[in-house]
Amino acid sequence: MMTKVSAAVLLTCLWSPVAVNAQTDASTSVTSPGIHQLTLPEVGRRYTLAIPDGYTGHEPTPLIVSLHYGGGVTPFYGRGLLQSLIEPALRDLGAIIVAPDSAAGSWANPTSEQHILELLDFIEAHYNIDANKTLLTGYSMGASGTWYLAPRHPERFKAALAMAGRPQADSTPFDWKTPMYLISSTADEVVPLELTKTTVEQLQNVGASVDLVVVDGITHYEIPRYGPYLRAAIPWIQRIWVE
Repeated sequence: MMTKVSAAVLLTCLWSPVAVNAQTDASTSVTSPGIHQLTLPEVGRRYTLAIPDGYTGHEPTPLIVSLHYGGGVTPFYGRGLLQSLIEPALRDLGAIIVAPDSAAGSWANPTSEQHILELLDFIEAHYNIDANKTLLTGYSMGASGTWYLAPRHPERFKAALAMAGRPQADSTPFDWKTPMYLISSTADEVVPLELTKTTVEQLQNVGASVDLVVVDGITHYEIPRYGPYLRAAIPWIQRIWVE
């Protein structure tokens, strides 16, 4: 769970070159490149949307769902993780990225699950999304949400990537079909590495496709330092998408 944001994250947000556009009504599709702050029609739940350069809607486009860390959820809270880490690191995938704000506490509960599925339905109805190129990702609380959602909805997420997040207590009984890539640090003072390693070993022993990358020296709140390791996962994502 995230309870504070490092100065590095704030600086990254302030100096990001990506344009941010304020918007309150997503009843019509927003297609201009950049980062847009939107609300889901009728229900009013907030989300941040990143449209890649060159998007026209003529060709199917990958979709990334980014789940933010914990903390006090201020308006468009998901933008922080999207802009400081997810979009810069995964920009070369040319994906639309959607980052909802949690309206139900953690991501790992049936209410948040339903909210995410409703947002996915809306995005897929309004954008030309390649259903074979979808990725669920998150950091800290968002990573725990990734652990929760990925095995429950393999038909929606072709790949999953969790960073600095705690596995769910019920992660191992599932018949895992969504390949998963994990990035964890030996210096994480919030989420013990051994818990993740134990869960990974249990899943691998029953044939689940789970890869764990262990990094050294990055504490839980040094979010931008995960950037190079997330970027290094692009070949894995691309491989999963074509399998």
